Amino acid sequence: MYLLTTPIFAILGVLPFYCEYLWFLEFFAFLPLLVNPGFKNFLLFGLVFASLLYMPFLKAFYLTADGWLWAALTFAVFILTFILFQFGASYLLTRMGVPFPLSYTAVEVLRLFVPFGGFPYEYLGKVLVNAPFLGLSLHYLTVFGGTLFILTVNWLLYKTLEQWESRGKRYILTLLGIFLIPLLLAFAYKLELQIPRYGLKVALVQPFLFQSDKLTNGVFVKLYTTYLVWQTPKSADLVLLPETCISSEGGIYQFAKAFRDKNLLFGALWVFYDFSKADLFAQNLVLLTLKGKIEGIYAKRFLVPFGEYTPKGFSFLVKFFPYLNAPEYLAGKKDTIFTFGGIKLYPLICNEVYFPLWGERDFHIGVVLSNDAWFSPIFAKRHLWEVKLRAIETGRVFIFVNNNGFSGVVYPNGSYIGSPFAKIQILGL
Repeated sequence: MYLLTTPIFAILGVLPFYCEYLWFLEFFAFLPLLVNPGFKNFLLFGLVFASLLYMPFLKAFYLTADGWLWAALTFAVFILTFILFQFGASYLLTRMGVPFPLSYTAVEVLRLFVPFGGFPYEYLGKVLVNAPFLGLSLHYLTVFGGTLFILTVNWLLYKTLEQWESRGKRYILTLLGIFLIPLLLAFAYKLELQIPRYGLKVALVQPFLFQSDKLTNGVFVKLYTTYLVWQTPKSADLVLLPETCISSEGGIYQFAKAFRDKNLLFGALWVFYDFSKADLFAQNLVLLTLKGKIEGIYAKRFLVPFGEYTPKGFSFLVKFFPYLNAPEYLAGKKDTIFTFGGIKLYPLICNEVYFPLWGERDFHIGVVLSNDAWFSPIFAKRHLWEVKLRAIETGRVFIFVNNNGFSGVVYPNGSYIGSPFAKIQILGL
């Protein structure tokens, strides 16, 4: 029977990542792993869950591989690695006596650090950002507390059904009590929540460029991006553009000088020759330019393995994935805060917003620059949800500017203001 029911419940667990209104399905999607906690059942659930959850990544594998065959094989290895890590390790911890909600959450925390410097994508607690009012509790719970809460509800539902005649009512009362915790935390955050107003008018540019064009037709990308910036109204205090919208050192300076009448914050790819290492390297940058002059530069700190660098021991993959033969990226060494009109802006590039912003950071507005054209369209929406999560957790305003959709402003209560598919939009903060 589990061969039928387990995949169905795994599908239910994935649906909230594709449709925000189905967030509640996560509260019982993991019941099969509690009813039948066998290793095979864990693997079966993980296979269906991970394959569907990370399906948007398949496009990125195709863009970097030499044909669909290698893309499919790489995707299969990627999925298998995730299953063995997230579900295999959870199973082992459960067998050692750790309750499943805690074991699964512990592995999610571990994914912050391994493999290859961390894989913090698509934690279960993320879906709570779409839960009305309840999502505000993530300010105190964080995304990991959200995962633990979701799985604890699963466990209590299982216990209620298992012991309905003897202890069913007790577990129902416990379940209601568990829900009170995030509701009270959400209420407490709601009371202290203040929506700041900065009197800042921003223009967000999302060109909707295909990744194939960005990889092979840099001249067109630069010209089209320049055209869109010319279209932004002069009333905008700051024009923001997505990740890697401008390439090469010369292109960066030329682009800044071309807009002496505007203030820009944009993503750029800088390829340079390091004489000390006698090799070509690249950096993923965010630049703040005021009236044609570069005022601040931030270099991306958290790089994507196999996307921005090849981990040691995997250089043999170059023959199958020509993209890996591109210059290696160098990571930045520190956080950077830009100051614009007295407002402190904290830049993050693409996947960096997936890492929790723990610790005190002195900024007013977080700015996330991304290029999700690597992935299928749904990924851009999920990326926005991640920005919502960080806005709630930190209690700060965030701006999300993406190449292919869902750019806008997210406030500390998780509300989103923007036009998901507009190439140019003007928003006041």
